Amino acid sequence: MIPFQTLLSTGPAILFSIMAVVILFLLYLFFAVIIVYVMNRQVILIRGEDPKNPCYLQFSDYEDVMERTPYQCSYYGKAINGYIYQEKGREGFKGFVLLAHGLFGTHVQYLVDFRYLTKLGYQVLAYDQFGCGLSEGENQESLATGIYVMENVIRDVEKRNVNHDLPLILYGHSWGAYSSCGALKNHPEISKAILRSGFVSPIQVSYELLRSQKKALACFIKPVFSLAMTLYFSPRYVAKSTRGFHNQKTKILVIQSEDDTSVSMRASIANYLMKHPKNNAEVFLTKTGGHNTIITEEGTKNYLNAIREYESIEANSEEEKNRKREEFASGLRRVEMYPYREDVTTKIQEFLEN
Repeated sequence: MIPFQTLLSTGPAILFSIMAVVILFLLYLFFAVIIVYVMNRQVILIRGEDPKNPCYLQFSDYEDVMERTPYQCSYYGKAINGYIYQEKGREGFKGFVLLAHGLFGTHVQYLVDFRYLTKLGYQVLAYDQFGCGLSEGENQESLATGIYVMENVIRDVEKRNVNHDLPLILYGHSWGAYSSCGALKNHPEISKAILRSGFVSPIQVSYELLRSQKKALACFIKPVFSLAMTLYFSPRYVAKSTRGFHNQKTKILVIQSEDDTSVSMRASIANYLMKHPKNNAEVFLTKTGGHNTIITEEGTKNYLNAIREYESIEANSEEEKNRKREEFASGLRRVEMYPYREDVTTKIQEFLEN
């Protein structure tokens, strides 16, 4: 047994050591919070806008086959705007799809999806997330905001019967898939949900992003990264999409490519479901396809090549350069640039119609 006098003499040293460890840990945690703050400023606290080039699809490319009407609801007093798309001239519909877009853009970048779904006989309500495109909000606020906006859209559609009693279907890609899955928790009345390239949580996908850019830094703060994210955002804003699997009534299709570098398999909803299978959910995996599996890899290359060619156009004056770029853009056959991937579109059709 250690004598009492010895304890008295060594007590201050032990207390000092404990305090030093606590202070070092708090400094370590503070550093991690600073990293989270910087990431948030660069990735989330910006407005989502369409690319500043005309190489991606535009509604004018489909005006002969699709029509749209404006839609608006609110999120904490801010307007959430979008459109309801449908095939031109069609009167009867199979269902009403609520489509949530991915990060850094707006719903307009999903015209390929709208056209495929409307051609199958569905109406598609596609809105811009809070802080994106047509919608109000200074910036995107947080990834979890996408869940709460989707919940508001669902409640508004049901309250005003915007869907005219048609079955409700959620469809999301990337951030939109995360948002749609998370919103399912409180809405078992949703008939079906299609989740493409979705991630499990803001914490996991943010860590994977940091790891891809600054591997050594990510490894250094890994032990406290989750705590730092929670302290910075609060638990409400680091909600997991997997909360949606408490809903065991809605039929769910998850689509993921194994070579997706934007949402890795480690961070994906697909990976979660393969480890924790649900009776009402199925996973469709592809070996290739990257982040946007609804179009072929050739379609992705066509887009990237068009951008490179567009941006490489030079001239003796700014006016002449703009003219040449306009001529290049007007000559693009954008609809033909993006062929559908048959295995994925067939799976979506089978899921919707069975």
